[in-house]
Amino acid sequence: MISSVYDYYLSQYGHKANSKYDSHTKNQLKTTYNKVVKHNSQSPTYKTDTSDDAVKYAIDLKENARELNNIANELSNADGTGMNYKKTAVSSNPEAVDAVFIGDSKLNIEDLTVSVDKIAQNQVNIGNYLQPKSNLFAAGDYSFDLNINNITYEFQFSIYDNEATIDVQENVSRLINKSNIGLSSMVLEDSLGNTALTIESNATGFKGIKPITFNIVANTDTEDNFNIDAATSMENATKNENLVRTLGLDRISQFPSNASYTINGSQRASPNNDITYDKAFILNLKTVTQLPATISLLADADSIAESIEELVSGYNNLISVATDETNNQFGGNEKLRKEILAIASSYKEQLGQSGLSVDDQGLIRVDKEEIVKKAQEGNLKDVFNSLDSFKSDIQKKAEDISLDPMNYVNNKIVAYKNPQRTTTDPYNLSAYTGMMFNGYT
Repeated sequence: MISSVYDYYLSQYGHKANSKYDSHTKNQLKTTYNKVVKHNSQSPTYKTDTSDDAVKYAIDLKENARELNNIANELSNADGTGMNYKKTAVSSNPEAVDAVFIGDSKLNIEDLTVSVDKIAQNQVNIGNYLQPKSNLFAAGDYSFDLNINNITYEFQFSIYDNEATIDVQENVSRLINKSNIGLSSMVLEDSLGNTALTIESNATGFKGIKPITFNIVANTDTEDNFNIDAATSMENATKNENLVRTLGLDRISQFPSNASYTINGSQRASPNNDITYDKAFILNLKTVTQLPATISLLADADSIAESIEELVSGYNNLISVATDETNNQFGGNEKLRKEILAIASSYKEQLGQSGLSVDDQGLIRVDKEEIVKKAQEGNLKDVFNSLDSFKSDIQKKAEDISLDPMNYVNNKIVAYKNPQRTTTDPYNLSAYTGMMFNGYT
């Protein structure tokens, strides 16, 4: 059984990232332990169904209940109560400074005031404009050295008889693009039809003292070797220097520069125009600002609708397990379905007034247009109140399911607890864990 348990778990849920709510403090673990002790003291002793179908059913319940619980926690205020919707960063001047909020919507984050004095730029080399059909280079082997990020790369290529200048330019451009070293190249053409080779860095800004991202020099290695004599080596060095000089490979048209900006009056610099600030915002600097841009957090209609859809999706995933006909073989499934349906039915009228409809199966559908309309009309308070109560009740149910998913499979009761004198049973809730580790000795 252990193999099928893991295969199913990994295929269905192994790819999902952990939520921050899957990590717990010492006090939270102690609270969970106390819940387990209380549950054990009130539960009968039973023999658990450990068939493959029961295992899959329990895993589905556990994981969907855990996901719903995490979503509810994400949409709760810091004290665990109320509704807390996802917030969106809004810029007063998005053409100059754009922003994305990546922080915790529960925190009270103040507005940012951003001024951009200079944006980060990359290095651009534009060579000499030459007649494209001219023959400026003798046939032979050529090479040049390109240094970037303190690494020197040697580029080698051949020029053949009667090869036009445009062919040489395109060949060099192709070599640089294929090298995948953080540079891009292309051939430009001016109004007179002359062509020039341009090379630019993908990265902006620079580090260190010298404001250069890359530099190109001719390969002038004139050391003797077994294959080339000194005279030939000197001739090659001269050819390489002529190539770099004629094409203008080393001509810097735009030096790299770092971005200069202020946030809330604090002067800052960055080699990039995409900046992470205080683990809460990603700022994109687009152009110099005449007036400071203000970055604010708003729970707009779209983000509110997205939060509601996320909560409803978590709920629908859980109830879909209970309404799946293949799970009717388990005695506790009908009980679970009725418990979840009872919660949804008790809020059916309130949810309906908030743009949420509950069908006969207990599934909830979101009318996004209705939610956006209520947001625009300023009637979201009613939506908040009804959803907060629904969220609290369904979260409590999800916690119960997550605590003991094996409670809903076909369990055969062996003995009831003494109602006059309850005792703790430390192993009563270990069935799910034991199922996962059944193959170990």
